[in-house]
Amino acid sequence: VRLKSKSEMAEAAKPSGKDASLEENLAEAQNYEGDPLECPCIAHMKEGPCGEKFITAYKCFIDSKEEEKGSDCIESFRAMQQCFAENPEHYKEFLGGDEEEDDEDEKEKKKREEEWYTYNFPKN
Repeated sequence: VRLKSKSEMAEAAKPSGKDASLEENLAEAQNYEGDPLECPCIAHMKEGPCGEKFITAYKCFIDSKEEEKGSDCIESFRAMQQCFAENPEHYKEFLGGDEEEDDEDEKEKKKREEEWYTYNFPKN
């Protein structure tokens, strides 16, 4: 797992909110004037059952002095991600694999459509 540096995260910053990725929200919070933990862009991550784990991991990242920013916070981020995985109803937009599942669902749907078409419109 490689955490992006502050400059890399700042470059990746886009409009935030619940639809933005975890990295996008963290990047925006880094650029927030004032305390990054008070940025509205991450308010939804501080809520719910993993709020404390998120705050712990993010504070670690903010305070990191390592050359590769956040490399000393891997355990905190793993604990946060594990909590997110255990509480998908609150954090599903931040869980890896959702896109993969969507791709699989889309492939399965396309396969069923092709089978239906082949069955109903044979090439004879």
